[in-house]
Amino acid sequence: MDKYSDNSLVEPMDDIILLNDNYADIGLYKGYIGVTVASFIPQRDYILADFFNPFSGKDIAVQAKIRKKDFKVLSHSTEDKLSMKEYKDLFRNK
Repeated sequence: MDKYSDNSLVEPMDDIILLNDNYADIGLYKGYIGVTVASFIPQRDYILADFFNPFSGKDIAVQAKIRKKDFKVLSHSTEDKLSMKEYKDLFRNK
């Protein structure tokens, strides 16, 4: 197993993508990409992640608690690269 198929192995500085809108109340939506700050999956089943506008760098959410089932670690696959482009496109011209 690796971190791309098992979220338990996520590490600080890994890019993650949200799989649902469970965090809409804090401005995070399906497809948003963040950076892992710390993993508490073994003890508490969540990570802390920072989310920001990819162009301005402005914070969207800082140290958001994201449950293990609500994200996946981004790899260098073609699909994940497309997801990164789509995320950036959300903020282009904003």
